[in-house]
Amino acid sequence: MQVNIHYTRLSARGTTIYREGLVEDNAQRLTTYTIIPAEIQTPLSRAFWEGKLLPSGYMLGSVRKHYYYHEYFTVLAFFNLDGGLAGYYSDIATPLQKVGDDYYLTDLFLDYWLAPGQPALALDEDEFEAAIAQGVLTDDRIDCARSTFARLHDEIEAGIFPSRYIGT
Repeated sequence: MQVNIHYTRLSARGTTIYREGLVEDNAQRLTTYTIIPAEIQTPLSRAFWEGKLLPSGYMLGSVRKHYYYHEYFTVLAFFNLDGGLAGYYSDIATPLQKVGDDYYLTDLFLDYWLAPGQPALALDEDEFEAAIAQGVLTDDRIDCARSTFARLHDEIEAGIFPSRYIGT
């Protein structure tokens, strides 16, 4: 079964609808799994190379996504072509909402990348500050994004994120 995830970015990119394979929706989180189509593998992998998240030439093959109904973040586990873990990407985002058969959430700019054996990388803090300056985010969303980002930092340092939320 496939599900539609409406992922809104409060920027020029707008809303993207991702069609993903349903693994589970247990009312706490939605979990999906998608094999990255061949025509997307190179451009997606290249974006990770250019962002210095993965070494040049490293190819991504699939992604397992965890979206939460009561948390201001997501956890995306990326895997290489052989199924080995490439790393975890965590977006700070609004909690997931289900409307009919579709799912909705909004990106709040801040992100973390956690690759095995590497220090965690905090990402897009400059985009977050620019969004604040442009008045794109409400005060409530600013506060939620900052507090969640700080909490995840502490949980990463304690070695409990993301395993605490994905059951590993």
